[in-house]
This record gives sequence, C-alpha cells and structure tokens, in this order.
Amino acid sequence: MRIEKNFTLGLIIILIGVSLTIFTFYLAYNAYLSYKPILPPTGDLSQAITNTSFELINLVAKIAFLGVMLWASTILLRYGVNVIKAEKPAEKKQE
Repeated sequence: MRIEKNFTLGLIIILIGVSLTIFTFYLAYNAYLSYKPILPPTGDLSQAITNTSFELINLVAKIAFLGVMLWASTILLRYGVNVIKAEKPAEKKQE
C-alpha cells in the first residue's frame, strides 16, 4: 500500500512539473508571437534612450519570470523522479 502511494505521489509531481513546463513554453511562444517593439519617436535622443531602456527592462522582467517558472518545473520533475526511483529498491527488498 505504501509503495502505491509513493508511486502515485511521484507520478502526480511529475505531471505537475510537465504541465508547468508546457505552460511556460506556451507563454514564451505566445510572448514571442505577440511582441511588437515600441519604436521611439524620432527627435530627442534622450527620449529614445529612455524608451529603449524601458523596453529592455520589460523584456528582462518577462525572461526572468519565465526562467523562474521553468526552474520550478524542473525541480518538481526531479523530485517526482526521485520519489519513483526511491520506491524501486524498497519494492525489491520486500519480495
């Protein structure tokens, strides 16, 4: 009974990790397709630099968010696999 619970828990953790990874890639692809750069108006150089820096900060924030989501999903995948792998030796000892 305990072995089935560990396997089920590991499988649930792996499924959550995979779904989070797929969702992260969906968000990244959607952001890639819908990206339209804000072109600074021609004129003042300081205004163009300010607009460009705001655009870069916005892109870095999006990349950081996606990176953290992907990092969390890989941690979930690793723990799910470790739970399933830890169950296998215990199963062999009982037989």
